Amino acid sequence: MKIKYVLSCNLNEILIVKGITPYKLSKDTGERIGTIYKLVNNQDMDTSRLPASLLANVCGYLEITMGDLFDVVQLEEETL
Repeated sequence: MKIKYVLSCNLNEILIVKGITPYKLSKDTGERIGTIYKLVNNQDMDTSRLPASLLANVCGYLEITMGDLFDVVQLEEETL
C-alpha cells in the first residue's frame, strides 16, 4: 500500500476571516488574480508549481505563516 499526501490550501478561509477579497489580495500584492483564485479554490494543488515569491507575498501581506496557509492531507485509500 502506497501512502500519498497532498497540500490543501486554506486561503479561502483566511480571506473570509480577515474580510479580504481575492481581488484585493491580488491588487495589493501584485500577484495574478488567476493564481490567487487557484489557491482560493484549492485547485490543481497536486500539479501546480507556486513560486516562493508568490507564497512569501501572500503570507507577508496576510501576516500568516506557510503552516497557516497550507495543510498536508493524507489521501484516503479509495482515492489512490
